[in-house]
Amino acid sequence: MNRLAIARQSPCIHSSRSPCTQLNLFLMALLLLLLSACGSGPEPTPVSAAPPPPTATPVPPTATLPSSTPSPTALLRPTATPVVGSPLTVSTDIDGGNAITASVAGLSTTVPFDPQSCTMPIDIALASYPNLLMLMGCPLGPATFDPVALNEFGPGPDFDRFMLWFEAEIQIYVLFDDGHWQVYPDTWTEDQVTFLCNPYGGEPTSPPLPRRGFGKLWCTDAAVQAAMGEVAREERLCQHTVVQPFERGRLIACYEDATIRYFHIMNDGSWGQMLTR
Repeated sequence: MNRLAIARQSPCIHSSRSPCTQLNLFLMALLLLLLSACGSGPEPTPVSAAPPPPTATPVPPTATLPSSTPSPTALLRPTATPVVGSPLTVSTDIDGGNAITASVAGLSTTVPFDPQSCTMPIDIALASYPNLLMLMGCPLGPATFDPVALNEFGPGPDFDRFMLWFEAEIQIYVLFDDGHWQVYPDTWTEDQVTFLCNPYGGEPTSPPLPRRGFGKLWCTDAAVQAAMGEVAREERLCQHTVVQPFERGRLIACYEDATIRYFHIMNDGSWGQMLTR
């Protein structure tokens, strides 16, 4: 076939702007696109960003309930236990003249005693009192010699209750038969009657009755009268008196004729006596 015949059979070669030319360009572009797609690898799978760390949800604090069980520290802490009972009392016992055993609320301890530790001398009239320093402790001052009045009460001759009047104090010490003493003010004056009462009837002086300050206390305090009872003879002043204060009380020596009656009146409310002839 000659060229003219081919040209006539192929209308697309006559012009670059012909429809055939545009079709060829479109086919070539499509082919290039397909080749480009076939030559490139598969697109990478997109990697998603790491998820953010979980946010901690705040937890409300748990309330701590009070516990009745003490902590270990509290268990080690000593606790004082109150003691309910009778008033505190102190008693002492003499052990061979060299030590004192003191008992307080059921607990006892023994301590040595050194008479040389006393700085105040003991009056010579009192020095012979048995176990003086063991019982009374050291003297607190010198002896005094002011008048002391005495009256025995109850049955004799071994009297176990007394009234003592100290001129230096104007007070009456009542020594009861149960071993304790109590002090009362002396309110009697010289312008008052000597015998205030006679509960037994008859003359004021029969039988013998307490008089002056002793009588006034005995007549006006029914409890004292009932505890002390009658008197065998009236009150009198000691012919000579020695009184000395000690750490635990006072010691009195009352001289009468050929006798000396000693009284120890203790600070703890107790008393005792000794009669020598």
